[in-house]
Amino acid sequence: MSKIRVMHYINQFFAGIGGEQKAEVAVGSQEWPIGPGKRLQSLCGDKVEIVVTVFCGDDYFTAHQDKALASILQIARDKKVEMVVAGPAFAAGRYGFACAQVCHAVSSSLGLDCVTGMHPENAGVATYRQHKDRRVFNFPTADTVSGMEDALSRMASFITRLAAGSATGSAHEEGYLSHGLRQVEAVAKSSAQRTIDMLLDKVAGRLFITEIPVESLGAVSPVPPLTDLTDACLALVTTSGVVASDNPDGFKVHRNTQWKKYSMENLNSMTDTNWDVRHGGYNNIYMLANPNYGVPLDVCRELEQEGVFARLYPGFYTTPGINGLISVMQSMGSNMASDMKAEGVDAALLVST
Repeated sequence: MSKIRVMHYINQFFAGIGGEQKAEVAVGSQEWPIGPGKRLQSLCGDKVEIVVTVFCGDDYFTAHQDKALASILQIARDKKVEMVVAGPAFAAGRYGFACAQVCHAVSSSLGLDCVTGMHPENAGVATYRQHKDRRVFNFPTADTVSGMEDALSRMASFITRLAAGSATGSAHEEGYLSHGLRQVEAVAKSSAQRTIDMLLDKVAGRLFITEIPVESLGAVSPVPPLTDLTDACLALVTTSGVVASDNPDGFKVHRNTQWKKYSMENLNSMTDTNWDVRHGGYNNIYMLANPNYGVPLDVCRELEQEGVFARLYPGFYTTPGINGLISVMQSMGSNMASDMKAEGVDAALLVST
């Protein structure tokens, strides 16, 4: 019996390239197992063969997702892989997001089974569930690398069953994190009988599993408002899709996955120079004519001169906010906030699009 050809995706840290200082490393590959892939290969035995390890820096993947995925998909085609394994990412959010996106791209483009692993609170789990790929399986792990052996053991056990062509059961049966999909299957009891059984179990305090889990977004508690702006640095943020002229950074008008910061240091109005608009949710003609609608630089310069706030941050943060995955939007918002904090920004003004 021939071995199943597997591609393993890892980040720059687990590839042994470096930590945060190497997070910008581009997509690369080696034709053998690297780092955790060595142990994974050992656990999988002779049923699978890791024929290529693909690695990419976490920051590079976030900033150049389309390019990174295109490279990864091409490597998968060139190496004629039959399955993809990503991670495990544990609680590392950027790494988890990349694992989920790589698996989704491979599953949707090449029709291959994909296995990954991450902590249930990793931001990548939300991305995994929003994609709802039936051929992607995400196994829960510990939050730190100390849980590597357990994570790889779970993943390897499932990988070898997939390689053998075994049928896969539900998330509850197999132990992977739920996709949020409902599978149609024949059961002995009617819906009324099952409902009553679950109700009785709930009343009695017994364990039961609902057939229709209700998911909701977690609440975000706002920070206390600034009571005095006279010493504050204010930043402008927009989801209107105002970007550099001719869109050199390749923003998409739908389901965008990146953000940028553009300088306005020597401008008194957004009409002082040329901008482009990339947004598929409204008529861009008015924003093109006057980008101050999305980035109110003209008014904010006046307020700055009047001393309403101390200074205006010299760059504005932008992204086209339409049809984006919630997890991607959350990740971008978090990254913007981290950048503002590092730059000494005290408050941000986000204009409604």
